[in-house]
Amino acid sequence: MTPRIYFFANFGNWSCQPYGGGEIGNRRTLGMMRQAGYDVHLIEKYSRVYKHTWTDAIVISSLMIWNVIKLFLVLLFGRRKNSLVHIVGFYGSTIYFERILVGISHLLGYQTVYEMRGGGAVFHYQNDSERYRHWFAATIRQADYIFSQGQENKSLIDSIDQGKHFFYYPNCVMRDFCPKEYPSKPTNRINLLYFGRVAKRKNVDVVVDAFNLLAAKYSNIYLDIVGNCTEPTYAEKIKRRISASEFTNRITMHPACSHDRLKEHLADKHFYIFPTSEPREGHSNALTEGMAWGLIPVATDIGFNRAIVGDDMLIVKQLSAKAFDDIIANVVDSGKIQEQSERAYHRIQSNYTEDIVYNRLKEEYNTLFSLCHTTRES
Repeated sequence: MTPRIYFFANFGNWSCQPYGGGEIGNRRTLGMMRQAGYDVHLIEKYSRVYKHTWTDAIVISSLMIWNVIKLFLVLLFGRRKNSLVHIVGFYGSTIYFERILVGISHLLGYQTVYEMRGGGAVFHYQNDSERYRHWFAATIRQADYIFSQGQENKSLIDSIDQGKHFFYYPNCVMRDFCPKEYPSKPTNRINLLYFGRVAKRKNVDVVVDAFNLLAAKYSNIYLDIVGNCTEPTYAEKIKRRISASEFTNRITMHPACSHDRLKEHLADKHFYIFPTSEPREGHSNALTEGMAWGLIPVATDIGFNRAIVGDDMLIVKQLSAKAFDDIIANVVDSGKIQEQSERAYHRIQSNYTEDIVYNRLKEEYNTLFSLCHTTRES
């Protein structure tokens, strides 16, 4: 009997490019499940909204209720033998919804995986209400297995349920995106890049300000920004900043693009500047993909950035243009651009490729199905 996975997650609009790391990651997980030969039954979560009006809140509440009913009906009439339920969660404000989903799966007799996507789990647990902590802890205890994007969450899980089965499941770079060999970089200029959402919490204005400081020191330094902005006021702020720059002729903005086109932007770049302060930042796809092409990451200590980068010298101690300027200038002046670039490339090759993560995921699922069988036999 082929092992079956009931997979509850947000995949976005299948006719469009996925929006954000959650949808991208869920689609990749689905691909790996199918590649491993599992019988995957999708239970699709409601799609996100981009505005937060009262109308949207009513719509989302209705869709959540429908999701609960749908999950219940699918599992009620589903196959329990040699089956798992995999629920992707983002905790925070959605923990109450996710607690109900995990509870239904448990009540109906399924072994349940609760996957913690994104970052901020420890922050929410320490700073949210007592009610929140109770619901989060109940979700962790009732789930049979915990998957986490960050190894950093393990101590929190252990403090709630010592010995809970925990699997570190990081994001990865897909094999058709990752260069097979280190892409050599230009030696006559220094190219900086930011790519991703152009949003206030991504602090793209800090990228521009840091570049201005660097451009005053180095006449051969250039900046490219790739991404779209869904915040019109912030987009105008960035455009004004670029126009006011003394070095505006060395700054180029590009709209968001396909993955194939993105490779062209990455191939000749030396540094990826990532000044995110997004509280739900987890394992950034952009960060991993940039490093895969040999970009030296300089990032804030948000989400799982520090663990992914693997070098504290490239993590800024405070969110400021000068902090980014200091780190980049230090790498340039030390003559270690090539060394650090190759190190970033090899770090991804050794830890975060699709093949590495796929093999780990398949091995983990084989273990879980074996445990399911043992549990049912006993």
